[in-house]
Amino acid sequence: MNLQHITQNFMHSHYYISIFLRLTLAMGMGAVIGYERAIKKSTAGLRTFSIVCTASAFTMIINEYLIEQYGTGDAARLAAQVISGIGFLGMGSIILTSRNQVRGLTTAATLWATAILGVAIGAGMLFPSLIAFLIMLFTTTILYYISQRLEHYNRYITIYLEIDRSAGLRQIIDALTEQGFEVMQLQKHKSSPEGDLTLQLDLNLKGKYLHSDIIYHLGQMESIHYIEEVRKK
Repeated sequence: MNLQHITQNFMHSHYYISIFLRLTLAMGMGAVIGYERAIKKSTAGLRTFSIVCTASAFTMIINEYLIEQYGTGDAARLAAQVISGIGFLGMGSIILTSRNQVRGLTTAATLWATAILGVAIGAGMLFPSLIAFLIMLFTTTILYYISQRLEHYNRYITIYLEIDRSAGLRQIIDALTEQGFEVMQLQKHKSSPEGDLTLQLDLNLKGKYLHSDIIYHLGQMESIHYIEEVRKK
């Protein structure tokens, strides 16, 4: 067995080790990001993110194989197809609840970013992928808690209300005005199953108030049967 043959065998083995490393890394990173989404009860979890990241990486490996074996293929085109195609999956994770709350925006964005992460891993950019992965993890964990903290003291709040129809809308608005809150926008929705009038209000609190305190205070009004802060997640 000559040196050239030995070298070819080594490169062949190294190639498959590289594929195994890239796919395993993609699966692991996707799983970690998916786990973070799962514990927040998002519409997509550990398995979805793991599959998306692994499949994106495998797409780039297939493209690499086509170029090396047949001299055909376009890395940029396949990557673009993955990134645009994941948009359909992301759209499926965004839902509008019966109380007019939009949920799943962060999950959709994270799915899209995870697909790009998989493409980079499949292309062999392991160290840059690791940096991107750590930044994504920091964004979805540490920044999440910082964002929640800041949001609790935001002077603007959107609330969903179910109020006694006999009480009248004017009475609710007058009560809010007496508390010093400015009603910036009001949307009426269909009546609740109990026949209550359902509303969504955008309020300017005109100061630093803890949102949970505002919700608790308004919830003590007899005419308000249900109240909840509307948050986009």
